[in-house]
Amino acid sequence: MAYQSGILRSYSNTEPHKRSVTDRIIMADPMSIAMINVLGLDNGSKFSFVNTPGTKYEWLQDTYVGRSTTVNDATSLTSATSATQFTVTTGAMFQIGDVIQIDDEYMWVSAISTNTLTVTRAVAGTQATHANSVAVYIRSRARLEGADASDSPSVEVTTGYNYSQIFQKTIEVARSNAKLTNYGISNQVEREIDKGMDELMMLLALLPYHGYRSAGSATTPRAAGGLSTFISTNPSDLSSAAITQKAIEDEIQQCWDAGGNPNLIVCGAWVKRKIADMFSGYVRTDIDETRGGITIDRILSPIGLELDILVDRHCPTDEVYFLDTDYVGYVTFDPFFEESLGKVGDTEYYGQIVGEYGLVVAYETAHSILTSVSTSL
Repeated sequence: MAYQSGILRSYSNTEPHKRSVTDRIIMADPMSIAMINVLGLDNGSKFSFVNTPGTKYEWLQDTYVGRSTTVNDATSLTSATSATQFTVTTGAMFQIGDVIQIDDEYMWVSAISTNTLTVTRAVAGTQATHANSVAVYIRSRARLEGADASDSPSVEVTTGYNYSQIFQKTIEVARSNAKLTNYGISNQVEREIDKGMDELMMLLALLPYHGYRSAGSATTPRAAGGLSTFISTNPSDLSSAAITQKAIEDEIQQCWDAGGNPNLIVCGAWVKRKIADMFSGYVRTDIDETRGGITIDRILSPIGLELDILVDRHCPTDEVYFLDTDYVGYVTFDPFFEESLGKVGDTEYYGQIVGEYGLVVAYETAHSILTSVSTSL
């Protein structure tokens, strides 16, 4: 028993004091699923999948016949302006009657034998020698009147594929803990289920940036590949240089040149700030003397493509993604659900949250990635 005399202050005899505690729990880590909000989880109809669900997702892709290859002949065109036969890297894309261009000279293809073209020289332009490995472009087709039909090139359909990935979290609440009265928690079990669902959704939102593709086995988990698994034609490495308006427009043009029409830029907060800076002199504003600063949520490229900007706190800070959302999306094998797994020990609840999802990245030439972007300049 303790004794004291004089004034009673709040610093002594604290045992009877009631605690002043918020009757809610503030989440210091906000729910952030930007990519899921933009791409959506149910894109099966967009990609016309049939026979679903499946742990392996395949999509069919086709292209038109190519219109360019290279000279693959070290002597014919380099040594004589009169040569009428030479080899190319891919002869299968040509047809008799093709008008081709090498440098400034146009030629007419009269015969094809595997990769060897027979041509009439200088149907337009100046007849000249040409270096090995120089580009050969198909510019037109001019058939002889009354000529028999000859073989034409075609392209085989190919497939892209990815796998579904299982996301799971176990929820286990002891009986005694569930019976306690808590600040900010009306039901301990329901709170843990809701929180666990959010956590799995955020892990799913990370998949486009960090996913790797694996077929899996009895001892290895099946895994879904992310954006970098598929996008290989257009990516550029800035080698730690600062992002510029030119770098952004170059990347958009690369996608466009390859046949794509990107409509979404995905980046982190630093790049979003840099984009606002670089376009700050090209916006129209209303006068507001109580507010400063701008935000750029959409840019119009010089080639006419308009791209929304998605700032995602999960996006790697040194990467920027250029996507055509018509060809990217999550697919659902089994949506997230909660289920009880039965009584285990002295528990109020023992169960799990589980779901299975995949990611489609079709038409990879329509997309691009800028890597190694400086985050300090």
